[in-house]
Formats: sequence, structure tokens, C-alpha cells
Amino acid sequence: MTAPHTELRRAAVPNAMGHVVLAFAERTLRPHDLAGLRERLWQSHTYLYVTPGTVLIDRALAGFPEEVRALGQRCPFYRYDERGGGGYWPDRNEIWLAAGVETYEGLSQVRLSACHELFHFVCWNHPRYRADEDRGFARLRRVLAESRRIVKDFPRYRGWLAGSFLRQGDHANVVEYFADIPTNFRDTAELPPPIAAHFGPLIDGRPFTEDFDRDLADELYDLADFQRSLTP
Repeated sequence: MTAPHTELRRAAVPNAMGHVVLAFAERTLRPHDLAGLRERLWQSHTYLYVTPGTVLIDRALAGFPEEVRALGQRCPFYRYDERGGGGYWPDRNEIWLAAGVETYEGLSQVRLSACHELFHFVCWNHPRYRADEDRGFARLRRVLAESRRIVKDFPRYRGWLAGSFLRQGDHANVVEYFADIPTNFRDTAELPPPIAAHFGPLIDGRPFTEDFDRDLADELYDLADFQRSLTP
């Protein structure tokens, strides 16, 4: 997908009124009726509420360590005219998220979508995690190999792997895994200890392990091998 180039801007007052309407609809309508409302709204290409990028960064990263929030606030974050989709473009170091996510996927989903994309940005712009990405996530893949035998002891993580992440086909790759962990696991106690230690500085602000930057070496990355290493 080519990165969008035109930002969608909303006037503050109608946008705020749209938020009231959308929140009320989500709170009171049954799922079938809410789905029907969304289809009718899309016939007129309507966005009830579009969270401004700077506001969405703050909401998506609420509760994360200060260093992570400060780094995320540096991200150029734009909304564009589309029902769904978007992503982080490292060549431009920008996030573009579709303006329809709130209206057509939900007010809670937009925070999750933004959080996921922001952790792509964090990985690319945090020198220690970027060093690992530049080597094909060699350290992260080593951590996953160390954790495989104890995955069964962490039921929520195991269930997420089998029931969600590994069902995504080619999208279940190491880059997406990196962004998914802090998005989906705010409590590192739900993760195997080696994985918790790797992501802990991003999630709960713990120090990096002493060996985090040592012995980083390029290792051949293969998607099928990576997915097998995650299979519970």
C-alpha cells in the first residue's frame, strides 16, 4: 500500500458532537443494529468522529513509561479519508490511519490500532530496539526460542498466539509481533519471563537486561521458521 499524502481535517465542534453520537450508539445499540447503522453511514461516506493524531497518540500510549510516551509524541500522525486501514511508513517516519476507524470499527479499536502503529515507530526510532531490528530481530528471535518450552504456562499469551496472531498468515511476522506485544499485553506477568524482560522497558519501564546489547549478530530470518518457533 502506498502511503497517503492528504490529511483529513475536521472542525472541532462537529467532530465533538459526532463523538457524543458515536459513543451513545456504541453504548445503546445491539451489535446487529450498530452494524446496520455503520453500513447506512458509509453510504454517505460519513465519519462521525475522527480523533486528531496528537490526541490519539496520548490516548493510545496512556499508562506506558514516560520515555515511550515522549518518543511517541515525536511521531507525525495523520488521519486520511478512508473507511479502514493505514500503517507506519518508515521511509517517511510517519503514521497514517484511516479516518473511519472510530465510526466503523469502534472507539476502543482506534486506540489499539494507533498503539500498534506507534510501536512500529518506537522500534524504528529507539536506538536499542532499532539495532535489533536492523539485524533481523536476532535477539528477539533468540528470546522466543528460549521461551518456547514454557509458553504452556502462560495461558493468555498461548491463547493469543494460537487464536489470533498465528492465524494472520504472512502478516504473522516478526515485525508485527514486535508491535503486537506491547499493544496486547500491558501486564508483563502474562508473558514468559524472557519475553517480558525483552519488552519490559517499553511496557512497565524496567531496566534493560545487562546483555541486551551484547553479541548482536545478523541471523537469517525465515517466516516459516519464525512461525514454527511460536507454535504452542
